[in-house]
Amino acid sequence: MAYNPYTPPVAQVDGVEEKTEFDFSGTASYSFTPRQLWWAGIACVLSIVLTIPYFILVAMAASIPGLKFALAASIFAMTAISIYAYIIFKKLLNEKSGYRGANLGISLFILISIVFGITSMVTHDASNTLPVIILSVAELLIFGGVAIYLGIKLLQCADPLFGQNKPIAYLTLAMGITFASVVLVLFGLLVSFALYIVMAIMFFRASKALAKTQA
Repeated sequence: MAYNPYTPPVAQVDGVEEKTEFDFSGTASYSFTPRQLWWAGIACVLSIVLTIPYFILVAMAASIPGLKFALAASIFAMTAISIYAYIIFKKLLNEKSGYRGANLGISLFILISIVFGITSMVTHDASNTLPVIILSVAELLIFGGVAIYLGIKLLQCADPLFGQNKPIAYLTLAMGITFASVVLVLFGLLVSFALYIVMAIMFFRASKALAKTQA
């Protein structure tokens, strides 16, 4: 677009944030509250924190049968809090950003998380037979493909989401690529940690911004 010399300059005032079309509106009704956004941020943090005891339980459950219930509980907890975070994320994109292009990707991500949670409870009790190995590889490929699709869709969102949209999109893409490669799963796990940290920052900032708007 050519520069119009008659366009008045935009005034910049120190200490005052410039309003954008993606700001929360004081007159709009949202299906989420500042507290729910805050809890979504906490859910992202817990997704990281619970991963360490989860792998410890995986290593110990084979030799200590009594830990299988604790392992199942940890799988359920990790799945539930991840789903909660992405449900709120979907609402944030739809209602604040006015963007629905990632709806299918997020819905598939939630569905895959549920399926993985159920199958992981079953495969932990099974030996590394060929069917179990094939199922595990298939799950990684599907999860990776969904994450890649979701990352691409998030890149098309115009709302910067408090400066975190691009990092979330690129980290989601990287997570998908590493998981789909199968051999880079451990690296993909580290990428997922970074992703949840960035999402937590976004949720905490969104919570603060919405609370300020509704004050």
